[in-house]
Amino acid sequence: MSRAGTMLDDAVARLRGHDRPLPWVTVEHGPAVPGWALRAAFVVAVPLLVLATASRTTALAGLVTTLVLALTGWAALRPGHGPAYATVVACALLLLGAPGPFDATAPALAAGGYVVVRLGWWAGHVRWRTRVEVAALAHAARRDLTVLGATLVVALLAWAVAGRPVGALVVAGTLALAAVAWLALRRDDGGSGEPP
Repeated sequence: MSRAGTMLDDAVARLRGHDRPLPWVTVEHGPAVPGWALRAAFVVAVPLLVLATASRTTALAGLVTTLVLALTGWAALRPGHGPAYATVVACALLLLGAPGPFDATAPALAAGGYVVVRLGWWAGHVRWRTRVEVAALAHAARRDLTVLGATLVVALLAWAVAGRPVGALVVAGTLALAAVAWLALRRDDGGSGEPP
């Protein structure tokens, strides 16, 4: 074996720690939220949204119980977008049984659906023992709070004029909900691994 080959083998052996221990590395981080808390918040938010939606409908208790158990179990076992989106779709279908042509609480339930989807994203990207820095959670907080605030303003307007036909507000509410849907659909939360 050549002298250069022997020197390379010695260098590789030193890098692997055969001749000396690796140095200690200190890592500092800011305040953090445990991953189990984000997962637990998601598992709690799913049945709360289904029950809040069911309270506005004439759905059968057996159907609601089955939905709550199935979606909560799915959220606990496989957190992520799947159970979050299924919860939002199930709630939309439950609202078809709401009395009257339009339930004024639907925009408020849409805000709850947004929260479930965002928690689903975080729950799908963390493990039970993971710690997520508050700075990472706050990264998208301004946008999330803007979307939630706008949706809740629409909800308050809808509640204030419930039972009275106001065509302009119906159009404004439809446009606001379409904007929220567009924001949710244009995002690519899937594969990048970066916080939203």
